[in-house]
Amino acid sequence: MGAHLLRRVIASFPEAKRRVPDMRMVVVAGPRIDPRTLPRHEGMEVHAYVADLYRHLAACDLAVVQGGLTTTMELTANQRPFLYFPLGHHFEQNFHVRHRLARHGAGRYMDYRASGPEAIAVAIAEEISRPVSYRPIDPRAAARIAGRIAELI
Repeated sequence: MGAHLLRRVIASFPEAKRRVPDMRMVVVAGPRIDPRTLPRHEGMEVHAYVADLYRHLAACDLAVVQGGLTTTMELTANQRPFLYFPLGHHFEQNFHVRHRLARHGAGRYMDYRASGPEAIAVAIAEEISRPVSYRPIDPRAAARIAGRIAELI
């Protein structure tokens, strides 16, 4: 899924850049995808790895990610706009994560099967300029949960 999603997002870049002329894209291939196998466009960077990726996500104008809880909640906590594509048959991403993001009013759900490059480009152009105001995340939640777990041990 990762390589297929990256290729589809990369294919959306020319149309997204036409809609948002000063846009640039940073693609992070990750540990299992050789960045040399990915297409390139002017105004786009491709990296195998980015140290402290969470810092880049905290400062981005828009992120396009898979539907994992950690990354999407980091984007939510940092009030960053994002598109997320849950894995097709992944229960947690399609139900738990999606429900939690909806409760926070965070991110824009995208169905990989129904979202070609044109649809992704349109979504990028719409979301990159949309102001966000997600429901805040309680900074004491992790300590509260850790305390509850400690009671069970």
